[in-house]
Amino acid sequence: MKFQIRLFALILTFAILGLPSLAGAGQKQSLRVGSEISFPPYADIDAQGQSTGFSVELFAKVAAAMDIPVTFEPGNWDTVWQKLKTGQIEALPLVARMPEREGQAEFTEPHTIGYDTFFIRKEDAPIKFIEQARGLSIIVVRSDASHDALANRGFNQQLVLVDSLADGFRLLASGQHDAVLAPLLQGNVLLHKIGLEKIVTPGPLLKEYRREFCFAVRKGDTELRDRLNQGLAIIKANGEYDRLYRKWLDIDKSFSFPVKYAVWGAGSVIGLLALLGLWTWQLRRQVALRTAELAQAYTAVQAERQRLHDVLQALPAYVVLLTQDYKVAFANRFFEQRYGDARGRACYEYLFNRYEPCEKCETFKVMKTHAPLEWRWTGPDGHVYEIHDFPFADTDGSPMILEVGIDITEMKRAKQALREANASLEQRVAERTAELEAARQEAVQARDLLRVSMDNSPALMSYIDKECRYRRANKNYELWLGYNPEQMYGRHVRDILGEPAWQTLSPYLERALAGEIVDFELQAPYLNEGRWVHTTYAPDVDAEGQVRGIVVHALDISERKRAEEALKEIDRRKDEFLAMLAHELRNPLAPISNAVQIMKRSSVDETRFAWCRDVINRQVEHLVRLVDDLLDVSRISRGKIELKKEILEVSTIVQRAIETSQPLIDARRHEFTVQLPPEPVYVEGDLVRLSQVVSNLLNNAAKYTDEGGRINLAVEPADGEVFIRVRDNGRGIEPSALPSLFQLFYQVDRTIDRAEGGLGIGLALVKSLVAMHGGEVWASSEGRGKGSEFAIHLPCLRTSTVAPISCQTGAKPDEGPRRILVVDDNRDAAQSLSVLLTSEGHEVLLAYDGYTALEIAQAERPQVALLDIGLPGMDGYAVARTLRQDPALKRMHLIALSGYGREVDRETARTAGFNSYLTKPVDFDELLCALARQPSAIAH
Repeated sequence: MKFQIRLFALILTFAILGLPSLAGAGQKQSLRVGSEISFPPYADIDAQGQSTGFSVELFAKVAAAMDIPVTFEPGNWDTVWQKLKTGQIEALPLVARMPEREGQAEFTEPHTIGYDTFFIRKEDAPIKFIEQARGLSIIVVRSDASHDALANRGFNQQLVLVDSLADGFRLLASGQHDAVLAPLLQGNVLLHKIGLEKIVTPGPLLKEYRREFCFAVRKGDTELRDRLNQGLAIIKANGEYDRLYRKWLDIDKSFSFPVKYAVWGAGSVIGLLALLGLWTWQLRRQVALRTAELAQAYTAVQAERQRLHDVLQALPAYVVLLTQDYKVAFANRFFEQRYGDARGRACYEYLFNRYEPCEKCETFKVMKTHAPLEWRWTGPDGHVYEIHDFPFADTDGSPMILEVGIDITEMKRAKQALREANASLEQRVAERTAELEAARQEAVQARDLLRVSMDNSPALMSYIDKECRYRRANKNYELWLGYNPEQMYGRHVRDILGEPAWQTLSPYLERALAGEIVDFELQAPYLNEGRWVHTTYAPDVDAEGQVRGIVVHALDISERKRAEEALKEIDRRKDEFLAMLAHELRNPLAPISNAVQIMKRSSVDETRFAWCRDVINRQVEHLVRLVDDLLDVSRISRGKIELKKEILEVSTIVQRAIETSQPLIDARRHEFTVQLPPEPVYVEGDLVRLSQVVSNLLNNAAKYTDEGGRINLAVEPADGEVFIRVRDNGRGIEPSALPSLFQLFYQVDRTIDRAEGGLGIGLALVKSLVAMHGGEVWASSEGRGKGSEFAIHLPCLRTSTVAPISCQTGAKPDEGPRRILVVDDNRDAAQSLSVLLTSEGHEVLLAYDGYTALEIAQAERPQVALLDIGLPGMDGYAVARTLRQDPALKRMHLIALSGYGREVDRETARTAGFNSYLTKPVDFDELLCALARQPSAIAH
């Protein structure tokens, strides 16, 4: 308040004595000013074609106050605006100030504020906000502020441009287009003028969009802009602005003249002082640069002196002007009403009936210090004043003191009452402060928790207002879309996600804005890599049940979708595999069944009987291979297979594989060549498994190459590595099938005849076994009919200390026959094995369960027992342990027969006391080898 009083005192100084000397001498050259037509009541032309209207007369008054002669040149808005930008005219009296126009012209302070509205036909529904007009056909004046505002919001395709507002109203009244966007006041005046007010009516004011009308001058002409600002302040102060406002705009309201504040009482004084202080500050800011101009304004300001004098007389504070001999040169009405007429009298005589100056009076210290002084004084009537004294110079330079006294008696009483009220509230405030601080901390924690929760959520989380603009978003938007939360704030969903995404999502958003919780899944091409998302739109409803926004939660479910697709693919392959397995199992069973039927006939000769045995043997071997392959795949997939690694010569692996595959190659009459390096190449691996890998590749080459084809097997060592390549000129492989070739159950050809057979597990087994040896396998082909090549890459050893090991699989017992106990709950299996052993000269005892086996063993004391593990009641392990506990039978040779071939099963058998372990179906030669390892025979 002290600052305002000081400003007020300075204003009074200039008003009483100084202002006439500060007016400047304006330019004498006439100023060319453009004037818009057809924009009443702000700007138009009269019957004589002369510019008229509120802004035109206001500009003329401002120019006259600054002694600037002007010439008005009327024209359409687009024309006069282009003339100003190109320098053909120097000013415009009415331009809406907008950010995009700041770089095209200089703008004064606003002289009028106006709001736009959508004018519509009376039978149409009102348009309440701009977004509601999207999609409608809107008429605007070319290059007008309404044109720029809608164009900046993306309305270009639906705008209809006219050269005057009257043309736009006529188009709308004729039934064309949907609305006209224009200022409310100008539109109403023009509708009345052209007689369309019964057809066209305005809608509600658009609070989101208002116009600040200013004077505009050419870009860079800041001197003219500042002079117009100065003149505008003068016109507002002298009451001319209010007169023009009432004349043209028919609104009985002063814009900013401070006289009404005096009527409003002491509380309004502050506003008056601030406004006058602003005006004075503007004047003083220009003093240094425009002293010559202000000198020419003396006459105009002098005319306002009386008005300002009246203002001082109406103020609810006293103002006195004291000479250096303590006499009152001026006192306003407030002072004289309280203390009588004081003009020309000494203040000490007038107030205190003294005959000499008061020694304690602070006022005249200003004469010595030449600095403003603030102090308090209690008058003879007991009123307390806050005194502001300022040094002042009369027109002749004589020192004077300007004193402003504000009665603060009531204010002191109010302060006392306030202190008493505060005293009673301080305790409550102190108590509430702690509660509020705790609540604030809780709110801060909740806000931080919300932010941390959103930012650390794996999903997209955001809040969208009812206009579909983002108000909050988490950091995942930056990872997924490249926009950080600050860049997204306030932007429309369409702008962030794009038009195609908006077309997809807008139906869901409309449902959510209607109050429905919307939950959906879709593949979003606007996200990275076309992610699948599970999205939830949850409406945010206020206390009145109105939807004010939407909470968005979008979770990336791409991995789940891929997993679902993978499961579908696995399920499809499983079905195909089961179908293939059924086919492959039925193929060998058919000839076995036929051979059995032939053998049942009594007329079968020895030759035909031998042929039946060969058929059954071949098909059983085929079944064994199928089961072994399945078991190998199962063991590898569960990590249960164990390699019996040793140092091997690669040629040994190749030779063993050739021995296995040679019959198939010869049967299909292929030309088969082998290329081995001259020097031995050694690797560390499992001979059986590596031979199985190479044999598998040779078998595939033989099967998928038409009869009479060429197959080549080559071993190529290179820098500590070795490559085993199998090439053929067979059917070849489509390049698109190569990536899936080594997948489990995958088959290139799935024809109904399945001439080549197989379960689609051979190459998957090859890849796994090679990988277990630290190697790689791959295939290449130029396409169908162009053959193929499979290559195995293995690390090799530079030297070898291989000791050849021979295995006599066909060994026979070289001593007498043995007494053998065969135990199996499968009677066919037990009896057929008994026949085979009997044919070899052995004595065979049969038992079909564990308990019977123990009785026979204790009674007959056999040398060897062949025990099935999966016996009913008492399994083979329990039988073996019981036999080992009998001193008379503990040296019996126990051989386990089982369909399980895992290492854990073998270890369990050794623990139970078995000497050997054979997997079903038992190879008879391998069984004879196991019997040969039994050290002694007995005589019968």
